[in-house]
Amino acid sequence: MSWLDDRPDDLPEDLPEDLLVAVGPDLAGQIEAMRREAALATPGRTGELISLRAQQMITGVGSSNDLGPLSDAERLVVALAEQFLLDAHGIDDGMVAALGEHFTPAEQVAIMFHLALADGFTKFDRIFSTGEPH
Repeated sequence: MSWLDDRPDDLPEDLPEDLLVAVGPDLAGQIEAMRREAALATPGRTGELISLRAQQMITGVGSSNDLGPLSDAERLVVALAEQFLLDAHGIDDGMVAALGEHFTPAEQVAIMFHLALADGFTKFDRIFSTGEPH
C-alpha cells in the first residue's frame, strides 16, 4: 500500500507534482528536505548546474550553452550529469577518477546524490505536469 492509495476519489489521475504531494503532505516535506540538503551539500554551484542541466535534458528546453562559463570541474560535473541522464551505466572509472581530482569523496557523494534526486524529481514532475515546461 502506498500513500497514493489513500487519494480522494474526486481527485483527477493526472495531477502535477505540487498537487500530488499535497495529497500526502508528509511526503512533500520529506521531498523538499531531501532536495534542500542535497543542493546544500554540493560544492560551489554544482548543485545548480546539475538541476538546470537535468531540467534542460528532460524537458528539451534549453542547452548547455545556457549554463554560462564553466570551470574544468564544473564542465566535468555537467558531462557527468549528461551521461547519468542518458545512461548511468556509461559512467566509467575514468569519469569517477576525474571527479576525484576536483572533489573530496564527501563532495563526490553529494554530487551523485543530488544528481539522482534531480533526475528522479525532474522526471516525476515531467510525468505529472500539465505539459508546460517549468
